[in-house]
Amino acid sequence: MTIENEFLSIQIKKTGAELGSLFDKKKETELLWQGDANYWSGQAPILFPIVGGLKEGKFIYDNKEYELSRHGLARRSNDWKIEKKNETTVKCTLISDKKTLRIYPFDFELIVTYSLKEKKLIIHHEIKNTGAKKMPFSIGGHPAFNCIVNNKTSYSDYYLEFEKEENSDRHFLNEEGLFSGETKLVLNNTNKLPLSNTLFNDDALVFQDLKSKVITLIGPRGSILKVVYQDFKTIGIWAKPKAPFVCIEPWVGYADTINSTQDLFEKEGGQVLEPRKVFDAEYKIEVF
Repeated sequence: MTIENEFLSIQIKKTGAELGSLFDKKKETELLWQGDANYWSGQAPILFPIVGGLKEGKFIYDNKEYELSRHGLARRSNDWKIEKKNETTVKCTLISDKKTLRIYPFDFELIVTYSLKEKKLIIHHEIKNTGAKKMPFSIGGHPAFNCIVNNKTSYSDYYLEFEKEENSDRHFLNEEGLFSGETKLVLNNTNKLPLSNTLFNDDALVFQDLKSKVITLIGPRGSILKVVYQDFKTIGIWAKPKAPFVCIEPWVGYADTINSTQDLFEKEGGQVLEPRKVFDAEYKIEVF
């Protein structure tokens, strides 16, 4: 599914309702990572109903164990309904069914709407609890952006600029993708994070206390795009080591800790939605 306006065109894939292209028409430049499997085959998966991994890959509800893979069930689903609402808006809907209930025993409707407005792509998430019981969940974005590397530019020519000066620790993930409790000061009274081929050797940089709600990707020719995430509390910054892209990931919720009880209702950073209630969150990608 493709939509476009004067400035941008985007493509949405059937699997996972994932963004597959973010094309700057004026500069004739593809801004979204194109999923080279030599590094990482993803592009911008939707993370639901968990962000990150669970302890032992499972959770316990009503005395029963459920297995749920890293980042949840939405990103690889082929059951999304994708419809073009108008020339610049696509609505994507995923509804719980027998398959989802086997691994996540809650009734839901997840609606993700992609809208173009001038040089902005707005990604809006609406989560409905359609059941009769409380529903624990997390939601997140995982967009990966190209960093052009050739004989004239290198990955280290790029950096991220935060809206405000930050003094923030990263929270480390262990080999199982769980938070170990280890932290390290990464943003030391600065608003800049230089990219390098070794920055992600220890997995994602996860920040839980940023003051900034805007992060800008800047390259050798200046600002490329910015991600605005007013509704999200946690940010993951990630790339495969030595890969020419960077993910700027707005999250509500995050991976389990090593001390997790495996109860989603007690999950750090998670949300609980009352029956028949709705949760909304959106972020924007604005191109320069």
